[in-house]
Amino acid sequence: MSKSTLPITDGGDACRVIHVSKDETGTVAHAAEELSTWIQKISGAKLPIVGDIDLSHCVAIAPPSYKLHPRGNQADLHDQGFTLHADGDHLQIVGGSPVGTLYGTLSFLERHVGCRWLTSHASHVPKNPSVQVPEINETQIPAFEYREVFYRDAWEWRFAERNKINGQGVKGMDSRELHRGWGTWCHTFARHVPPEKYLAAHPDYFALVDGERVGDGQLCLTNPDVFRLVVDDLHWRMEKQPDALYWSVSQNDCFRNCQCERCSQIDRAEGSEMGSLLQFINRIAAEFPGKIISTLAYQYTRKPPKTIRPADNVHIMLCSIECNRSRPIESDPDSDSFRNDVEGWAAICDNLFVWDYVIQFANLVSPFPNLHVLKQNLQFFARNSVRGIFSQGNREHGGEMAELRAYLLAKLSWDLSYDVDRGIDEFLLGYYGAAAESIGEYIAKMHSALIDSGDQLKIFGGPEDGGNTYLTRARIKAYGDLFDAAEESVHGDPELLLRAQTARMPVQYAELVLGYADADRMRDLVKKFAKVARRTGLKKIEEWKVTVDDFLRKIESEKLG
Repeated sequence: MSKSTLPITDGGDACRVIHVSKDETGTVAHAAEELSTWIQKISGAKLPIVGDIDLSHCVAIAPPSYKLHPRGNQADLHDQGFTLHADGDHLQIVGGSPVGTLYGTLSFLERHVGCRWLTSHASHVPKNPSVQVPEINETQIPAFEYREVFYRDAWEWRFAERNKINGQGVKGMDSRELHRGWGTWCHTFARHVPPEKYLAAHPDYFALVDGERVGDGQLCLTNPDVFRLVVDDLHWRMEKQPDALYWSVSQNDCFRNCQCERCSQIDRAEGSEMGSLLQFINRIAAEFPGKIISTLAYQYTRKPPKTIRPADNVHIMLCSIECNRSRPIESDPDSDSFRNDVEGWAAICDNLFVWDYVIQFANLVSPFPNLHVLKQNLQFFARNSVRGIFSQGNREHGGEMAELRAYLLAKLSWDLSYDVDRGIDEFLLGYYGAAAESIGEYIAKMHSALIDSGDQLKIFGGPEDGGNTYLTRARIKAYGDLFDAAEESVHGDPELLLRAQTARMPVQYAELVLGYADADRMRDLVKKFAKVARRTGLKKIEEWKVTVDDFLRKIESEKLG
């Protein structure tokens, strides 16, 4: 053992204690408990927690009476960053805030001790009765200050916290302020000014579309009464949620924007329908200087206006819904328009977030080989001053490779240098055990087939789009052979077997949709798909509407009837 190596446990016995400030409670105390808990799971040794130091936002491992001194400038770490310093005497974890200290503690356990929190229910914990830590001098600051991974499993607060996700979707996070929170979130016009309440008496509150005021479109943003109603509604909501910082005032999930002369005049002058929207949002933001007013740059409002600039407390959430997913946005000719909009917003907005899409909405269980673009797209956003990322995954249970995607996106949203290939390998081995090699080969072969084809990959596509490339009859057969091998390798472990069968569902789904099987095999596939769906809680095949039962009835009617 070198002089710079710090012994923490030796043969299952504690060599050090955990120090926190005697006044620390809440997040930092929780960080110390996490450190003690996971070291004990690894080594069997319980490190005592001693509240005796004066340093704020600090957790340390050192001898019982060790004198600690502050290291680095905490102000440079912002709220979520941290420094790790370890030598032969002690380990010191200092965050820019209590949350930064928590993230530093969890990062130490992951990067230097070997813990992996793969899903909300599956972890990898190395076994080592003698934990030793090499010399460490590192600082980490997240790539994005806001990191939302929108998969159900990533909403579970322990998984989110341990993988440094801090978005509004996280459930049950107690009082720890990993992010200051949202009051309203996305597509809010109809909540602020409900058409069922106002349309009949005040049609002028709503968008003029083709000469008619409509309740199923947007608001008339130059109507002074609409401004007053939205402000009043926000005051009412903020009284109920005074701690929430972000408030979305954003278009409904449709087009049908107002074509009245006042709105149209602004939009024509600004070269974008964002003109009338951003002018309205800036006025709203001026009424609430202590809050951040968020709005969508989405579909018809995606293009930045020529002269109107977002106010300092306006948050622009730019949406990539139209983009191709088979090539990185930055180098994809088919993404020129969106790329230009990202760069345009980056030039005029200091509070830019991106709502990115990482799933095929129209077919949630369909194979969707886009893992190769995740890192490059996030790097492109970060280079263009994007401060927050919302990775739109699956709001429903399950879906294609949902666990792997959530894990990789959590890692990349924090650290853009993260090695995706290594991350895939470690996840597959930790989550699928002996089936990892076959499932990894399946992922690699499918991605290679798509990349080699040069075809697009769209979030509203389906298996038919890959019928001549990555989902040909021959390739589906080859994928099936790999999953046969995967299932055989874990046949004695019911939990791992179910995980392998769940990973196979997208291939079965594609085979059912494309009709590659004869009638007997089709019936067998329907039974197997339905069985795993029931066991895993899979309910929806398409976002919001098509259920598993609907899908299987359609297959039986059209292909077996």
